[in-house]
Amino acid sequence: MNPVIEKILTTLREMPLSRKIALGILIMALVAGFTTMFIWANKTEFRVAFSGLTKEDAALVVEKLKESNTPYRLTGDGTTIMVPEAVVYDVRLSTARDGIPKGGHVGFEIFDKTEFGTTDFVQNINKTRAIQGELARTITAFDEVKTARVMIVMPKDSVFVEEVKKPSASILLELNSDLDKEKVTAIAHLVASAIQDLTPKDVTIVDTAGRILFEGKSEEEEAKIKAENLADAQYQHKIRFEENLTKRIQTMLERIVGQDKAIVRVTSEMDFSEDDMNEEIFDPFERGGEFVRSRKNRAEKVVGLSEEVPIPSTVNPIVGDENLQGKQNKELANKSDDTFNYEISKRVREVRKPMAVLTRLSVAAVVDGKYEIKADETGNQGKTYVPRSAEEMKQFQDIVVKAMGYNEERSDQVSVECFPFASISEIEAEPGLKGLEKIQEQYGRLIANLLIVVALFLLVIRPIVKTVKEIKTTMEREALPSPEDLALLEDEKKPPAFIEMDAKQQKEYLEMMTEDQREEFLKKMNPEEKVSYLMNMPVNEKAKYYAEKDLLKTVNILKGWISEGEEK
Repeated sequence: MNPVIEKILTTLREMPLSRKIALGILIMALVAGFTTMFIWANKTEFRVAFSGLTKEDAALVVEKLKESNTPYRLTGDGTTIMVPEAVVYDVRLSTARDGIPKGGHVGFEIFDKTEFGTTDFVQNINKTRAIQGELARTITAFDEVKTARVMIVMPKDSVFVEEVKKPSASILLELNSDLDKEKVTAIAHLVASAIQDLTPKDVTIVDTAGRILFEGKSEEEEAKIKAENLADAQYQHKIRFEENLTKRIQTMLERIVGQDKAIVRVTSEMDFSEDDMNEEIFDPFERGGEFVRSRKNRAEKVVGLSEEVPIPSTVNPIVGDENLQGKQNKELANKSDDTFNYEISKRVREVRKPMAVLTRLSVAAVVDGKYEIKADETGNQGKTYVPRSAEEMKQFQDIVVKAMGYNEERSDQVSVECFPFASISEIEAEPGLKGLEKIQEQYGRLIANLLIVVALFLLVIRPIVKTVKEIKTTMEREALPSPEDLALLEDEKKPPAFIEMDAKQQKEYLEMMTEDQREEFLKKMNPEEKVSYLMNMPVNEKAKYYAEKDLLKTVNILKGWISEGEEK
């Protein structure tokens, strides 16, 4: 077993029970704390991708997520699906591409599969179902609407005009929050515009709480609603006019006296009554002359008669005087008739009053004075308010009068005064936390992970490494021999002197050296060591040694060896 581990186990065995329990609790607390911090810092944030789904749509979405290996969670009895925050929009787009979720309604995809032999009755029912489903899907696009059901009644066609009936529609909404009146009206007009011959009057909208959100209005109710809308439009027009004029005057004054040193308020009175006038003017002398449209002349000449005036009959129905009947008439008088028709000037004018006529305008403006730095009796300096002069106030008033479009005939009013303002710059603004919140959102997890690593190193790894090093050092010290043992070991390990070695030991000792070390060692030998070395040297090596050192002596030795051999 590793000595370090053995030492740790020995230390643990020697600990009292109380210290063992305390150490175990501390280790468990550290492990639990660091585990919790690590999980919290690295946990995946889930966000709602779909909510309020039907079981069918939820099953389709889950199947799609499994195919793409996307982690998910089901909440709200399986009607809400949560996915990692980083992929929530990708999931929505990918599912929308496949037409999921369908909202539990059947749309025009019902006609994707055509079946032969389908009757007209079934086709009409499918068409109505498709329209209802598409309208329901469209209505659920509102954030306030959770689910929607649309029921449409399509009357049968009739050949008699008197018996023609209009379609009607009813809508049931399950709301997440209350709908504004404008949005409810928009839903009614949306449904009415999608169905032929359907008007908003025949649309009824209710919610699951039993409240009637929209129903067809009578003419009186429509007129009342129209009047309310008109009143609201008139009020908005008045407010916009006042705000625009206020902004124009205030910005002009602030450029002169300084930012936030002018206050302007405008009140207007307007006439919103409607007045349309149509007039026709006939003026024969407008063009300075007469123009003849037509002329008719008629004249009779004198006729001389020598015979009796005939009596009127059915054949000659000439009307004559009864006194002249049967008598002679010598002559008839001259008679003429001249008729003139003249052109008459005509001007048609239609006068319509504008939406609003300004009847009176009142403007009140307040400007701040000046501030001078003066010293009091104690020598402390401070700001002293100094009101503006009458000439300056007169100039300000003239500027406001011209900017507002003053009209004396309307009895307009203008008031410009000077008062000390509360110093806005001295009001401490609340420190903004946007920068810190932004850093926390972007780098919070990274900083938390770094802190966890640093804390883990300082509180766990470093103490463990330090303890292991101390144990190892202690064991090494214990394993080291005492000074007496070291002296004995040194005596035992100390090699014998070169002079005390035999020939084999000397040879091994020299072979452990390099050539340079060996030559240096041989040069430094004392005479005793050199004699011992030469005596223990073999004959052939001794001959080689002398041959290298002294050639003459080597020759003499060889001659002696040869002569000894010859004698033998």
